[in-house]
Amino acid sequence: MPYYTNDKGKQLFYEDRGSGEAFVWIHPPGMGRKVFRQQHDLVKSYRMIFPDLSGNGDSETVTRAPDISFYAREIIDLLDHLKLDKAIIAGYSCGGMVAQETALTFPDRVKGLILAGGFPKVVTGMLHFEFEVGMRWVQKSTETLAKLLSHSHFRRADIKRELSEHMAKSDPDVWYEYYNRGHHYDCSRRLDQLKAPLLLVYGAKEFWINHHSFYYRQCPDVTLGVIERAYHQIPATHWPQFHEMIERFVVEKRLV
Repeated sequence: MPYYTNDKGKQLFYEDRGSGEAFVWIHPPGMGRKVFRQQHDLVKSYRMIFPDLSGNGDSETVTRAPDISFYAREIIDLLDHLKLDKAIIAGYSCGGMVAQETALTFPDRVKGLILAGGFPKVVTGMLHFEFEVGMRWVQKSTETLAKLLSHSHFRRADIKRELSEHMAKSDPDVWYEYYNRGHHYDCSRRLDQLKAPLLLVYGAKEFWINHHSFYYRQCPDVTLGVIERAYHQIPATHWPQFHEMIERFVVEKRLV
């Protein structure tokens, strides 16, 4: 498995599959790159890069107090390591906050932005509750939280076990802080500065997160997609529809 050593001497791991236009996929707290197992299907057409952010999965801990900006810088360091001038950045759930910060802070490095269940800040009561419960479970039992999340994403026992075991490698302090910093992050007033075309995809049943779509109306170039009968876990549970939207977006926005 490829890795690079950052300026702190820590090893950061990633998968690099396929060829063509490069996508970088950013995972939520604690989950690591293996939550994007279904996105391996896209390597037929594109280059798919799946990092474990530091302190998550197989990557070593750089700091136990990472914020969203810290991880955005880490994504740019990965692009530098791979000698990529630009990439399409995709973020899932809270990983979308890192994706947004990357696109806003380093606009010349982001060719397109994809958010699966994205939000610029946490405003609904239900989403506040999900973050608070996640932080409590990290403090109580990362093993239990890993099992719960793996079961909510995949059906096959071997895939659930693989994801759960991968999540169990994550540093609990980093996992907690990623949740915590995401809980307080807010880029809602900067979205009009977004230069990259944005694909925003929601599951129709995740109304407590869909509410956040309101904020993206100010984006200069945004495409909204909704997948019927889906909840929040669309990269894992409704990947055929999700990939179809991505393919259409890439063609329409001439990203290849």
